[in-house]
Amino acid sequence: MLNPIEAGAVLELVSNEAWGAQEKFDGRRLLLRKNGADVEGINRKGLVIGLPENLGRAIQQHGGDCVLDGESVGDIYHAFDLLELDGVDMRSLPYRQRLAELSNLLSGVGQGVIRLVETACATEEKRALLDQLRRDRKEGVVFKELNAPYTVGRPNSGGSQLKHKFCAQLSAVVAKVNSGRSVELRLLDKDGWQTCGNVTIPANQPIPPVGQVVEVRYLYAFKESGVLYQPVFLEPRTDVDIGECLASQLKFKADEEEEAG
Repeated sequence: MLNPIEAGAVLELVSNEAWGAQEKFDGRRLLLRKNGADVEGINRKGLVIGLPENLGRAIQQHGGDCVLDGESVGDIYHAFDLLELDGVDMRSLPYRQRLAELSNLLSGVGQGVIRLVETACATEEKRALLDQLRRDRKEGVVFKELNAPYTVGRPNSGGSQLKHKFCAQLSAVVAKVNSGRSVELRLLDKDGWQTCGNVTIPANQPIPPVGQVVEVRYLYAFKESGVLYQPVFLEPRTDVDIGECLASQLKFKADEEEEAG
């Protein structure tokens, strides 16, 4: 997981060419590991999970062994890091070098399932990418320090990889299934479980049961009530524990944050 940054820090990193910028994808973090004929996925909890057949076939086109880091969105795997290659541990190398090796690996794998994440490095390239992501209403942008080694886990603050979301997003627990196609959501704070409002479930999605963890995108939350404004249901989350659904995830309306401070 990455530490978030505000808009002011985004402008600083755009101007700092020691940092590259990439799209932040609205998917699931996934390590893709190939060892001989065996291919497996590893989720953010470190658990081995099954992979779509087309993804397994795609990475099998690489004759050697490798471990990729990326984001799975539907049938597409967006690769943004290379941790191991043919028995060599790449984690201590600068990110720009790992990225170059990843590009070389994928250029030899003729398929459309595993895609190299576009990385903008020069200031003007980053500005153009940021503008495009906003126009296309994407989730956000990730900045990565180009000379940094690979590190596991999220530091208490800062770090070599930072994210800025154009909208807020959180994981919540379904507290109640309402009449119609909506569910009530709740989050855990110091006083116990508190509601954060309702979200409509799209017609093409099954209604999640009570106790299911779900991912929701929203514009902001109201400070007094904690209710989400303009929530949008994204997906159920099987890789997030109920105890991680904390009220500390809430992003409040800017003027309410100032008043509260």
